[in-house]
Amino acid sequence: MRAVLLAATMALALPFQAVADPARVDSLIDATRLTEVLGVMREEGLSYAESLEADLFAGQGGRAWMGEADRIHALDRSLADMRGSLTETLIEDTIDPAIAFFASPLGQKIVAAELSARAAMLDKEVDAIASEVSAEKIAANDPRIDALRRFIEANDLIESNVVGGLNSNFAFYRGLVDGGAFEGDITESQMLAEVWEQEAELRVSSEEWLLSYLGLAYSALNDAELEAYIEMSDTEAGGAFNRAVFEAFDVLFTRTSYELGKAAARFMTAEDA
Repeated sequence: MRAVLLAATMALALPFQAVADPARVDSLIDATRLTEVLGVMREEGLSYAESLEADLFAGQGGRAWMGEADRIHALDRSLADMRGSLTETLIEDTIDPAIAFFASPLGQKIVAAELSARAAMLDKEVDAIASEVSAEKIAANDPRIDALRRFIEANDLIESNVVGGLNSNFAFYRGLVDGGAFEGDITESQMLAEVWEQEAELRVSSEEWLLSYLGLAYSALNDAELEAYIEMSDTEAGGAFNRAVFEAFDVLFTRTSYELGKAAARFMTAEDA
């Protein structure tokens, strides 16, 4: 936020460029198994929609609400969001190195490990265990935690997650307001101020989640393999790929959050009627 939408801070880092070759973008999507990742994230989104119902209009949503959530998180829409953004933001000269890395045996091992961990953490028990293991390793000064933190820093993951989280929260709030969930006028400045208050808590929770998730995912990698991934992340291609992916996720989450907020407003006002 910082008086402007934080999404702009990511775009400013990217130079003006021509649209990337859609066929090569699709090759990168295939190499990173992005469609499968989006499938797992769709399940996360549906689970979040259930919690929203419980918090905002308990017992009033039912099939209609989950139908809205299913439409908003439809895989074809999410993939279109990601493909469109990646085509616009990927730097042409860095696409082939990224494809080469993620299509390699190590790259495919990494992608499979990340996908498997994300799917496993849909289970709350697995999520809790991953968090406990991470906390134990931190307390024991385990060298793997240092490696994970260097990976997080190389990819600027905490800042990117905080930016994405704040933008998503703002979009959801704006959807609620546009949908008429609140009486009276709420200005954009008021919305921004309220969302920005979440920044510190979001930063802490982002680091905790990243260490838990990456710790689980990269338990499949030996030290040399993880170091190779960190080194790739520090390259121009790795940095460009990472920035483009996070900008694409920001586009996706902003859209889904706004639509969820606007849909939730209809159920909230129906409950009050």
